[in-house]
Amino acid sequence: MTDHSRPTDDARGPLAGVRVIELGQYISGPYAAKLLADLGADVIKVESPDGDPMRRWEGSGTYSPQFAAYNRGKRGVVLDLKDPEGLERLLELAEDADVLIENFRPGVAERLGFGPEVLRARNPRLISCAITGFGPEGPYARRPAYDTVISAVGGMYSQVVPDSVLRPLGPAFSDLLSGMSAAQAVLAALHAREARGEGEHLEVSMVGSLIDFVTEAASTYLETGQVAAPDSRPRRAQAYACVGSDGKAFVIHMSVPEKFWTGLLDVLERPDLADDPRFATREGRVRNYDELDVELKAITAAKPREHWMQRLAAHDIPHGPLNTVADLFDDPQVAAMGLVEEIASPAGGTVRVPAPSTRFHRSGRPALHAAPLLGADTEALTRPRTEGARA
Repeated sequence: MTDHSRPTDDARGPLAGVRVIELGQYISGPYAAKLLADLGADVIKVESPDGDPMRRWEGSGTYSPQFAAYNRGKRGVVLDLKDPEGLERLLELAEDADVLIENFRPGVAERLGFGPEVLRARNPRLISCAITGFGPEGPYARRPAYDTVISAVGGMYSQVVPDSVLRPLGPAFSDLLSGMSAAQAVLAALHAREARGEGEHLEVSMVGSLIDFVTEAASTYLETGQVAAPDSRPRRAQAYACVGSDGKAFVIHMSVPEKFWTGLLDVLERPDLADDPRFATREGRVRNYDELDVELKAITAAKPREHWMQRLAAHDIPHGPLNTVADLFDDPQVAAMGLVEEIASPAGGTVRVPAPSTRFHRSGRPALHAAPLLGADTEALTRPRTEGARA
């Protein structure tokens, strides 16, 4: 049986033939373009002579692990856009491109000379996508927009950070979600272009992408006035984290079906909890979530995690180990899904990287390539070329 999760020699991906110019820095723009590269797009990353600041995220080098994560599968060009010749080279690249993505502050692209109208004049079929922190207008529009600021303003931290731990936590939520939103918008615009025959300009904001993501909490507030807290959804979802006697953590998610609650009582060998007035109904379990959490933790602390995992599986109750990133790639399910690949490193040798998780059973996907060294493809992609030819 063919393993469709792995690229074959002739696999090109569903976006084969689509060229993307990315003028991204840090995460949101580069991540959007990386998602398109994983689908087979030819992504050309345009950097200033100093390079994307993410290159220097760790130490004084120009190829940090963070940069490598968000920029794999791209070709790299260095252009000084403050120099007329550098700007002209960019516009020439845009003439042959299908998409241009940038994540500068509002007005910067126009000031440098490659705003949407200029791009449209050079290539009416081009789809240009601007990712900003707060959108192009409003009192915050011109402010610097880093992830921590947007995750706070956009309500994300209020959903994941308890008041007792008042500090930024977790991944770069707004950067990653706006990158995903931008990639989705670009795909929709490419589809629309097939019908209209012309491109368009897209605006994606980091704060708007967060509001899209916390849609349940936002919609509930707008409809009822109820303000969601970090534990609001776990309560309604009846989700719990427990720790076995070996110190290893796992989660249980009972959701709405009553069978999961009754099955859990069998697993725990505690049928008496069904008669406890605090937990007799789902509404009671939601209301008394903290009390039930204490009960479950006390019971599961008596035996190791594997004991509980085996019993939960036998009773078909939603559960799983609470993996760290180090645990993740040793998990047998992750291994079975083929979600790690080994690729060549520009520094020599090979590196292991997370593989795209979506499978395309007809078009496949291209082989993975590491992020480019600074300016690695400048000469090949910006030299004079034959009329009509694409480098």
